[in-house]
Amino acid sequence: MSKSTAVRSAAMAAALLWAASCGVGSHSPTEPSCRQVSGTYEGSFVNSCGGSGSGVVVIAQVGCNFEGLIPGLGGGNIAGQVSGDSATFTLYFLYPCSGFATGTATITGTTLHGTYSGGATGFGCCNPVNGSFTLTR
Repeated sequence: MSKSTAVRSAAMAAALLWAASCGVGSHSPTEPSCRQVSGTYEGSFVNSCGGSGSGVVVIAQVGCNFEGLIPGLGGGNIAGQVSGDSATFTLYFLYPCSGFATGTATITGTTLHGTYSGGATGFGCCNPVNGSFTLTR
């Protein structure tokens, strides 16, 4: 794990601890109820550029919005919104690639399965790119 990945992972862990201490996931009477997707997942992915991999993904959630670090799946961040048993999201690619992809995911028990499409530019990066992932708690 690179030093920058370790720093990002530590920052996400600190944010998760802070969020948990503030009652993240609790709802006011006027706030919509959503499936909880926060937690640490084992993830795997494949994409149209011949890429594949697996690793840890950490997701934090406030209300129906979530974000997370995906260091084990090639780096980057994910952010989106949960609605019922599905979610919409944007993946943001990190160096050496830049760009993003958008997608949808279904939530079944402790598993999220998603598909995405977008583009990544940079040395050795793929544009356009389509892919899928599975995250399991």
